[in-house]
Amino acid sequence: MTFAATANAIVYTGAEPYFVDVDLATGNMSPELLEQALVRLGAAGESVAAVVPVDLLGKAVDYTAIEEIAARHGVPVLADAAESLGATHRGRAAGSFGRASVLSFNGNKIMTTSGGGMLLTDDSDLASRVRYLATQARQPAIHFEHTDIGYNYRLSNLLAALGRAQLSRLDAMMARRRDLRELYKARFAEVPGVTVFGADGDAEDNVWLSSVLVDESVTGWSPSELSATLIAADIESRPLWKPMHLQPVFAGARGEITGTSEQLFRTGLTLPSGSSLGEPERERVFAVIDDFLATRMR
Repeated sequence: MTFAATANAIVYTGAEPYFVDVDLATGNMSPELLEQALVRLGAAGESVAAVVPVDLLGKAVDYTAIEEIAARHGVPVLADAAESLGATHRGRAAGSFGRASVLSFNGNKIMTTSGGGMLLTDDSDLASRVRYLATQARQPAIHFEHTDIGYNYRLSNLLAALGRAQLSRLDAMMARRRDLRELYKARFAEVPGVTVFGADGDAEDNVWLSSVLVDESVTGWSPSELSATLIAADIESRPLWKPMHLQPVFAGARGEITGTSEQLFRTGLTLPSGSSLGEPERERVFAVIDDFLATRMR
């Protein structure tokens, strides 16, 4: 359950992504399936370069379990914290786990520089290597000398300044999103067959996005029907991430697949969640949802 960038980064290195399905309650990597994958691949004599868990919609994965499993198998953890800046796991900040973590400052994130991101690590050698590769792998010579293939992965000073200003507002922006999450909880509390995804135990989440899960056998309506109603009112909504193993570009990829991510994709719908939504915008969203529910629950 992630955006394609996570898997693409693996392919860029020449490695093969091996997908691990998720826990139903959180949509995050299942530690049990991770263990199963590492045992299976180890028994086959295959080399596992890294475990790359993804913090889904602002909820940190169970790093306590995942780091212990990975360490037992001698595999480093590289954490995809693109969606979870500001969240915590057992009081420790998302982005501080693993040998390194990555953040995204894309335009749809809680704090943004319009694009780009950041790699976080307390490994000084790794940090130096990343800085080197991110600046076209230029050698420290007065002329332009290169002994490695490098990349232009730098964040400009101007965008970094924008990010610092955004970072100072992070707590306030998360609080606004949490207020909205609580309003969604209240809105759907009395609607049989609908639950706010990941709402149980969300105190440490950054509440990046708020989504609902719809049991059509109970509601009599599907998430796509609610989405169509919102779209007709010029209000954006979208499904949860389409699982990577269902993406055409990764057709045939191996993994520990149980169908859980497919179930979340089929039943989930992400609702407007932005911290910039003012009271009039929120009320317009709620009015459309209320009208929809009123016609479907008679």
